Amino acid sequence: MPPSAAPSPGTTAHWTPPRRPECSCPEHDEDLAGLVLPSTEPGEPPMTLPDLVAANALGVLLAEPRDRWLEVHDESDSGPARLGPFHWGLWLGDEARSCYDDDSERSLDQALLDRPGIERVEWMEREEFLVGAPTLCASGLIAAMARALADPRVRAAGPPTA
Repeated sequence: MPPSAAPSPGTTAHWTPPRRPECSCPEHDEDLAGLVLPSTEPGEPPMTLPDLVAANALGVLLAEPRDRWLEVHDESDSGPARLGPFHWGLWLGDEARSCYDDDSERSLDQALLDRPGIERVEWMEREEFLVGAPTLCASGLIAAMARALADPRVRAAGPPTA
């Protein structure tokens, strides 16, 4: 294994996702069944977490082995920087897109990083994230993203009123 692909000291090469009750999740998706997520789209009704999950607009999978560690190359001579480990892949569908704004006070990845148990977040694509959260279970990660989507700072302030 080349040195850049080797796990960093103190990390486990073969991580096993925790299950309840061994996880450290402060809450799980079913605990947030009544959480209302406001829409940024005028005229669109708010959604609940079960609405998003049922629409396949919020989901989580184990991170692919190739995504556990990312190498970022820069123009310096210091070599690639390694980011990770990432444990989960998290995605948002179109319906969840109306719950946050790109030009808001707080970015969605930062709001997710604020949640307990989240160690690192890399926003990969428009609606895909890699998340380092070794002690959270999948249900707890969905709850963490729901709380991030509910954070009012991820929605831009409306137009000034006169």
